[in-house]
Amino acid sequence: MPDDAAGTPFIKQLMVENRISHDTATVAIAEFIKFMYLCATRPERNVPSKAVDLVWHLHLQHSRDYWDVFCKKLGKPVHHNPGSQGPQHLDDYKATVKAYRDLFGTPPKGIWKQKDRVGTFILLVFLSVFICVGATAIAQSGDLLFGMLWLSVPLFVFAITLNSLSTKGELTLIFECNDPFADDDAGDCGSGDGGGCGD
Repeated sequence: MPDDAAGTPFIKQLMVENRISHDTATVAIAEFIKFMYLCATRPERNVPSKAVDLVWHLHLQHSRDYWDVFCKKLGKPVHHNPGSQGPQHLDDYKATVKAYRDLFGTPPKGIWKQKDRVGTFILLVFLSVFICVGATAIAQSGDLLFGMLWLSVPLFVFAITLNSLSTKGELTLIFECNDPFADDDAGDCGSGDGGGCGD
């Protein structure tokens, strides 16, 4: 990636402008490169995640490096087309993620939006309430041994459920406060600013 005129590395500029951690920026740049490879090799319209699009916009500002170095390495000029709203844009995004999975495997958590985990969240809330109510009742009864046995099952289920939110072997990023690349925003391609490439 390029350095700006003042010699500040591209990654530092990405971190400062988006208020993100070094780890997040590093992974976002790697994902941007993978996405650009899809754009160069896949004729269909490819739609980036929010995080990838932010890297792309910044790289386009470094126009000499983008066009004269990066696109030459790709073997093809890749133009950024404005995003749109509606079901077709979302379908294109889903097709892009599928193509990504077919070529690169499971995307890292936080850069490409993962499947909806509302059910898991509801289960965690239910278990939390159950554990709190149970702990209060046990504290009032004074029977500590019975209480530990009673709470061991929901605590075990809670731990297993929490662990399932992070797939083993999948990169999990720790986001800073208000990180624009965080999971709840990543892949927000239907907002109209996600852009895309291809026909």
